[in-house]
Amino acid sequence: MADGLSYGLAGILVVIAAVLAAMAFAERARCRAMLTWPVVKGTVAVTGLDAERRVHRHAARLMHMPTIAYRYSAGGADHIGSRISNQNILFEREDEAVQFLSRFPSGTVVDVHYNPVAPNEALLQPRVPDPRPRLIGAGIALVAAVLLIVL
Repeated sequence: MADGLSYGLAGILVVIAAVLAAMAFAERARCRAMLTWPVVKGTVAVTGLDAERRVHRHAARLMHMPTIAYRYSAGGADHIGSRISNQNILFEREDEAVQFLSRFPSGTVVDVHYNPVAPNEALLQPRVPDPRPRLIGAGIALVAAVLLIVL
């Protein structure tokens, strides 16, 4: 038998589920919009490799992050961009990061996707994220809310 506290907690869990689902769909829509950004040719200026300790797969690991600076012209002006993707590109092994960067030597011509509203915002590889992790979290919150009410 559910009491007032159970209903209150269930209500909070339903709100959390709704927020998680809304965040998942909003992020997906924002990233899908990036796929429609205009594309111009750019030139790789310099590449590099950063490394830092991060919690990854439940352990602190040294993660390797490729960096790429590129030049492009958009909106009537020249720009320098450094975003590779709208999602983090991380490698646990340095050789994999180096292999990734080998596709972008200095002087390489690349496709640059830029925001037509703010041409200084650009990236090389737009990706649409998988909404499942947040939707799974929303589902767990909903199941917990139902259990609080039923039990």
